[in-house]
Amino acid sequence: MPPLSNARREAFARLVAKGEAASRAYASVYGVFGHTAEVSAHRLLRNDGVAARVDELKSVAAKRTTKTVASLVSDLDEIIAFSKECRNPAAMVAAVNSQARLLGLMIDRSEQVVLRKPAPLPTAVIELSEAEWVRQFGSGPALTRTLPGAKRSKADQRKPPPAITWDVTTDEMLKARTITMGDDDDSD
Repeated sequence: MPPLSNARREAFARLVAKGEAASRAYASVYGVFGHTAEVSAHRLLRNDGVAARVDELKSVAAKRTTKTVASLVSDLDEIIAFSKECRNPAAMVAAVNSQARLLGLMIDRSEQVVLRKPAPLPTAVIELSEAEWVRQFGSGPALTRTLPGAKRSKADQRKPPPAITWDVTTDEMLKARTITMGDDDDSD
């Protein structure tokens, strides 16, 4: 079938045959968007000439891209024969490996399924008070919680360091800051 006489319809048919959505193809060819493009694309696809052209373009593309396992195996057989003639064992081994993978005789390690055991379920539920949680997950060194009945190590029995306190009030800190800032300025 020759190309459609209407250039826009031909462009629409080519885009649809390439796999573009009909509404997008219609929008790009005709410059119409939204619901109008959807309705018009559907109507245009029902046109006998456009539908026949889309089917023809799809069948031509399918013939060009049709590759079967049999055709690939025959291509690899030719490669193996050529590599034997050229005395290239590396190419021959690569072709044989490709054939084996293609036929499912060899599985790559990345394709193998690895089954993992599930994590063990906890045997006891440990509830922490707020203070225990802060000690365990807060910043700085803290005691770690152990299961009831377990012996604690000497490191776990150590007391946390005392909290740092400031004896200087905020006003004194501001005065000290202004004094040091004034002392740095020796422009007199």
